[in-house]
Amino acid sequence: MQNEVKKLTKLVDEVTSLLMRSGSNDINVHIKRDDNLSTITIIDYNSSYPAEEIASLNDVLNIQRQCEVEEFYWELMGDDSHEDELFLVGSMVDNATVNKIGKDLHIVMHRYLSKCKK
Repeated sequence: MQNEVKKLTKLVDEVTSLLMRSGSNDINVHIKRDDNLSTITIIDYNSSYPAEEIASLNDVLNIQRQCEVEEFYWELMGDDSHEDELFLVGSMVDNATVNKIGKDLHIVMHRYLSKCKK
């Protein structure tokens, strides 16, 4: 369970870092955990994230979860190139939605805890 907490914080760190590198100044993070599901909601208010990249971000966050990749590489997040790190985020979540609502960018990621248990 300790690794689960670390994984969630790495996911949050990676996405918020991406947004801040694009110029975001007002970000809200909400994490909800229960017995089998963790939900991370990130709202970037008055988002400066490029509109033409929102669909691409949605695509990369919705690649199929890859337990093997997660098990061996999650600790490396934050140490390499941005594209590789987003691939790792996508490989660690079960599904995500990325929507622009007004001026705000909403990112919601779901991670089922039992998905990769052995």
